[in-house]
Amino acid sequence: MKKILFLCLISLSINTQALDTNKLINLNDLNILFDFKKNDWNENVLFLIKKNSFTKVDNESDTFYLKSIFKDGEIITMPIFSNSIVEKIIFEYIFLDQNKENLKIIKDHFNSFINFCFEYLYYNKSIQVVISKCN
Repeated sequence: MKKILFLCLISLSINTQALDTNKLINLNDLNILFDFKKNDWNENVLFLIKKNSFTKVDNESDTFYLKSIFKDGEIITMPIFSNSIVEKIIFEYIFLDQNKENLKIIKDHFNSFINFCFEYLYYNKSIQVVISKCN
């Protein structure tokens, strides 16, 4: 069941406008991502990279990162694990054409989630959202 929900979450980001707030991750999907164990996450990524719109991002970690491609850029989902439990998740939104409004839309969307803490990092063509559970 988790795999199906995860696939639904990721499929929403394919070939869409990244900042259509109806297409951004919702609170239920975020909770599901935080419930993943490292092995489950890696297995799901290996399954998804067989699809043309997903790729595994190479990194120096034993955790796979997932890249989803959409019309105006891409999103990289990077879970950070501690003892096989998700400690935080980083979403990196990479845009072909970046503007300051994208940061406002993303902040407004994520700041509406309760029980989660967010850090936003703004770069030339990307925005990173670092998400952790607040205690």
